[in-house]
Amino acid sequence: MPCRVHVWVVLLLAMLAGPAIAYDLNGFVRAKGQGDAAPSVTVESYDEFWVGTTEVSDPGVGEVETTSLTVWLAYGITDDLTLIANLPWVDADSDGTGGFGESDLQDLTVLGKYRFASVGSHARSQFLGAFGLRTPASSYEDNLPVDVGDGTTDWLARFVYQLEIGAFYVSQQVGFDLRGDDAPNGTPLYTELGYTFGRTTVNAAYSKLLAAGGTDIGDPGFTFPSNEEEYDRVGAKVFVRASDRIGVSLGGFTTLDGRNTGKTTGGSVGLDVRF
Repeated sequence: MPCRVHVWVVLLLAMLAGPAIAYDLNGFVRAKGQGDAAPSVTVESYDEFWVGTTEVSDPGVGEVETTSLTVWLAYGITDDLTLIANLPWVDADSDGTGGFGESDLQDLTVLGKYRFASVGSHARSQFLGAFGLRTPASSYEDNLPVDVGDGTTDWLARFVYQLEIGAFYVSQQVGFDLRGDDAPNGTPLYTELGYTFGRTTVNAAYSKLLAAGGTDIGDPGFTFPSNEEEYDRVGAKVFVRASDRIGVSLGGFTTLDGRNTGKTTGGSVGLDVRF
């Protein structure tokens, strides 16, 4: 069993924007031949966290801050099939006495999202499925107290139902992450509600990640990727289309509850370029 400070410090890995965090989807697709490129910056931090299900804090950890620079791409292969790719660069730092930190490219995620049914007109129901792969984009360290990810190659599956009534929509995702090595498989759930008026869209979201077993921080022989990371988070975002091709977004989120994860709060700003 690691010492008290070390046990709590090792939790830092689980909170980073790593493979255990769900890749969340709504029900919108791109028209054939149209796409979006969306760079964004996300800053999140925490100084309280869960060891197993016990919420703690410790000067050995201090405050953990993670900055992610992400490029997100979407392109319409057909009117019903959209190809999505996501690649973040992550910088993670702790001001605790452990003095840990790491910066590197994280994981490349590629998904195909297919709309296989659309029913109704005034109240339109959309049914979509997605399948893809997430894999490390660099040789970052994956078993350290503070690092940028779990270093696993994972297969991702998603089912999304979306209801659209006028300018309002609500979407529900149910997913499954078949994870590599000793990381537990995950079930990501994601609910998004949005409303568009003029060139502005506002939305609110709830995300939950469930893990199929795994270890708790401090268990004999645990590894960082094998931790049973679970969380409940809420967030909100405002997106404004400044022109037909340019849009900007501003959002924030916070963690309500978790297991082997940080009680993180963060915000993001992004640019969307349509092509």
